[in-house]
Amino acid sequence: MKTVKLCPKCKQAKLKPAMNVSGWLAPNLLECTNCNYIGAFYIEVDADEVDNLDETT
Repeated sequence: MKTVKLCPKCKQAKLKPAMNVSGWLAPNLLECTNCNYIGAFYIEVDADEVDNLDETT
């Protein structure tokens, strides 16, 4: 089963690592290319459920 990481702010699957050394000396920070959110939290859902999220919000 494939999962997708969503931004907690804009609910889009546009997260990328915020730093090149994330997880080594720094915490795993993610950056959203859509809303510029930077943080360690994200929403993880099944790939099949991503379409359903758009209908409920």
